[in-house]
Amino acid sequence: MTRRLNRHRPSFEPLSAPWLVVALALGLVTSAPVFGADDPVDAAMKLYEKRRYEQAARMLEDALARPDAERRAQAQLALGMIYLRNADLHEALARTAAAAELDYLDKLLKTSTEGRSRYARLHLAEALFTRGDAREAARHFEQVRTDSGVESRYRAIASVGLGSVLWAQRNPERARGLWAGAGGAGEIALARAAAQGRAGVADAKSLQRVADDASRVRELPTRSRRYLIEIYLATGAPDRALAVVRADDLGTASYVEKFKVVKGTAKSINLYDLALLTDLARLYRELARRQLEQAAADARMKPSAEYYLAEALSGLGASDEALAYVKAFLARPQTPAQYRERARARQALIAHQQGRRAEAESAWTAMAEQGSDPEVLADIVLGCADTQAQCGKVLARVGQMTEAGDGRRYQRLNFALGSYYLRKKDYARAISYMEAGRDKSNKNKIEANDPEMLAGLAEAYYRTKKFSEGLEIFFEMSKEFPVVRQIQEAMQGVYSMEQRSAGDVKIL
Repeated sequence: MTRRLNRHRPSFEPLSAPWLVVALALGLVTSAPVFGADDPVDAAMKLYEKRRYEQAARMLEDALARPDAERRAQAQLALGMIYLRNADLHEALARTAAAAELDYLDKLLKTSTEGRSRYARLHLAEALFTRGDAREAARHFEQVRTDSGVESRYRAIASVGLGSVLWAQRNPERARGLWAGAGGAGEIALARAAAQGRAGVADAKSLQRVADDASRVRELPTRSRRYLIEIYLATGAPDRALAVVRADDLGTASYVEKFKVVKGTAKSINLYDLALLTDLARLYRELARRQLEQAAADARMKPSAEYYLAEALSGLGASDEALAYVKAFLARPQTPAQYRERARARQALIAHQQGRRAEAESAWTAMAEQGSDPEVLADIVLGCADTQAQCGKVLARVGQMTEAGDGRRYQRLNFALGSYYLRKKDYARAISYMEAGRDKSNKNKIEANDPEMLAGLAEAYYRTKKFSEGLEIFFEMSKEFPVVRQIQEAMQGVYSMEQRSAGDVKIL
């Protein structure tokens, strides 16, 4: 799935030429009316500026839960933007996690027989399926199903996973057979309901009933949170999925495996669900869409809300709807030049999503050759990165600009170039550009650096075996985003194995 372009602050002024100039050019804090110091919209936007997305979202969620909430439409627009940025971040975290966790799980399976994990294979199969490698996922699911040393419920869950693989491979008859034969109790029923929801083969009400019944269980297994999120997303109930997220510690392992390595020595391994990160990215994007649609019902918020709705819908794969919003925005008179160009960059991205690749790349090239705004150019490069387009002329143009320009002004453009080369597996160049755009005095602080950039930089460090540098980034990020603990543990695990360090995984 192709993700977003354009990441900047929401804005809330009436529909007019002055509104477009002030609202889109200046942003929320400077353009909104002055309210008290305790106003939740202003307070949340200050957190947003510091990239404290989780705190900002919770503040506005609480405010909007009150029936008498002031500035409701403005709060909805702000919350929609916060969710969008959080979705982008979790997509980046999922990519970085895939790099480290697939390596870690594979290494766990290759350790000596005495210390080998029996449950790493199930998590590896699920991770491979999440990243699109159905063939390898099926092989590992099949092995788990036939391993008598694995607890029966996890063998049943492996059968459900294999059914999902077969469904994706267009073998519905065998998939249904595996789902039906897996049993129907507790966690297995949730796993099957999640699989059927993803496949779209079960009634939404019956699936929600399974999830609602499970939610009332006092001590639900940690692994079940992912199934609940997936069921609620599949049945069009993202608010219920959010309630699951808010009630849980996202840094908790899905499964803790304990066993003895040598006589008298206990060992434990924490195993995590890679799919949780991709589920969270999808959840936040769905929530963004809903908040922005509600904000668009207010005439004053409509232009800004629709501008960002195009981004949300594009990330959700609804290209036709996204294109309609982009065209509506471009049809408005007197839009500021930067935002018109950014909308055009998104229009080209959507064209690429719709299969019109030559048209998209031609548009990006023309814009890059004629423009000099680093924000617009960053959007173009991110579009090239997301679609894996070559964009040779674009890269030549922006590369010259960043070499000659001010580092702070070109911070986001350097991040975009780093992202492009990270996707191309040119890790040295990716590191070079991202480090050029990094705040040197606060190198791992999310207040000073886009956390999505930090996640990409950590992946590049991992790929080049600079483990300590990557772990330092995630240690700092974990203070706001506990879900990164699964990346920390995987990186530390690989680092320990490659350094032949003894002992359990330890977090720096």
